[in-house]
Amino acid sequence: MATIADLNYTDNMAANKKPLLTDLRASLDSIETYINDSLKDNLIQFVGDAFPSGYAFSSDAVEKFTTSDLYDKLTAQATYTGGNITIATTAAWTDVDASNARVQITPDYLTGDFKVVCQFNVSVVTTNATNEADLRFRLTDSTTNSNAIANVHLVTGVNATTTVVPVTLVHEFDSWSTAIKTVKLQYFINTTTATTILVRANTNSPIAFQVEKI
Repeated sequence: MATIADLNYTDNMAANKKPLLTDLRASLDSIETYINDSLKDNLIQFVGDAFPSGYAFSSDAVEKFTTSDLYDKLTAQATYTGGNITIATTAAWTDVDASNARVQITPDYLTGDFKVVCQFNVSVVTTNATNEADLRFRLTDSTTNSNAIANVHLVTGVNATTTVVPVTLVHEFDSWSTAIKTVKLQYFINTTTATTILVRANTNSPIAFQVEKI
């Protein structure tokens, strides 16, 4: 367990006479040094280890965090079950559904790095025995795109089949500010031949997001 040394101030004052100004200064200087080197420095060290870099003292005894604290982590969730979403745009990163396949969070005073997880299922329905679906998914906050890119590539060789593929995306977004953030699910279709591609969004197969301060 870490400890802080006791305060032992300098005492050069004689008990049988009034103290000299130099004696008073020596005592006060020793107390000032203790406060600055032991109390202040250790408090700043503690805050630096425990709080985000943007934390600042305000000397008003008012809590900085309005929606969370260090032990009640700032989180956000979003689930969409409003109906399966057909995706068809090729050769370009495109929002699955800019209004619904997304999660929003306001970092409050606890700025910094946040982990976003998105889970969903993709359905590929074939309309011919000669078929192929090759597509990718990612997360984006419109400034940073996820490094993790999920690739779904199917060739069934059978007509009128439905293949369901579960997808999980995880990405750490660094250095978010206190402004509201929106993370969206995007897709990129490289190839689609005799297939209909859907991102499932129903009560049994939702699009689910989880955001957590890390």
